[in-house]
Amino acid sequence: MAYLECTPEDLARTRFGLSPMSQVVGAIWALSGHVAPGIAPWTARVRDRYLALRAADPVLHALERLLGYTDYVPDFFCVPPSSMATTFEEELRAVRLTPFSRERADLVLAHGGRPFDTAFDEPGRVADALETVWRELLAPGWPRLRALLERDVVQRAGRLSVYGWERVFWSLDIDMVTEGDKILLGKDHGQPRHVLGGVGVVLIPNVFGMRCHYLDPPRAYGHTYHALGAAALWEDDAPAPGSLVALLGRGRATVLQALDAPASTSQLVARLGMTLGGVGDHLAVLRRAGLVTRSRSGRNVLYARTPMGDALIDHT
Repeated sequence: MAYLECTPEDLARTRFGLSPMSQVVGAIWALSGHVAPGIAPWTARVRDRYLALRAADPVLHALERLLGYTDYVPDFFCVPPSSMATTFEEELRAVRLTPFSRERADLVLAHGGRPFDTAFDEPGRVADALETVWRELLAPGWPRLRALLERDVVQRAGRLSVYGWERVFWSLDIDMVTEGDKILLGKDHGQPRHVLGGVGVVLIPNVFGMRCHYLDPPRAYGHTYHALGAAALWEDDAPAPGSLVALLGRGRATVLQALDAPASTSQLVARLGMTLGGVGDHLAVLRRAGLVTRSRSGRNVLYARTPMGDALIDHT
């Protein structure tokens, strides 16, 4: 992984962003044989369905092979997201609007001299394959997946406010090296440096563990990293203990148990499948009882268990 060469201005403009397309690419990358912590339950769950999709679409098969060995992920479908609200539909539209000459050049570069797969010869087929993986494997669980990614960002943003960027980059396994008035981010393996020029870096959590730079000069640069808590995403939440349900009621017990890490109301809604009003009512009761507390992190209001709430969970 090459270095991104930054200035203090770039660092000031560095931010987090969410990319549904990054999760699609990460899913194909994981299914091509890469192993990352916490994703084995998901790959086992979807493999038969994925193999059927792959058998029906030679472009998807070619993409899997490419992501299995390339050091360069094609930029035309790996574009840094503009915000935390980027949708898959927006990203897919951008892929479909990419000139075929640009798509072809990116794919040739990604192949690195290896034989070029003829499945890529028809315009629009890569976008179709990416859309199929999204629709069949990821879209049904996107609310919960998105909640986990948002939770990761909120936790890391909290670290930023306390410890600064150096600690945040360290937690993302990104080297931060100072060289005169320059700041170098990444891992230098003899690859060319990329000079950002004041646009900053978008940090993109990826639940499948894919780590790579996104390069879209001169507009934006990005870096994907492994999101926290991926293993919990594929597990069904364990029911609250009967004694806790008897004390608090099932809804409030479920919400209290889910607060193993700070979370917003919307994140709890996505994770637990409850209504927004129901989660809000339960949080209000738990807060009045001294079992949860709330604090603001940027635009998010986060709820967390108090020591008394933790003790109640530990002893039921």
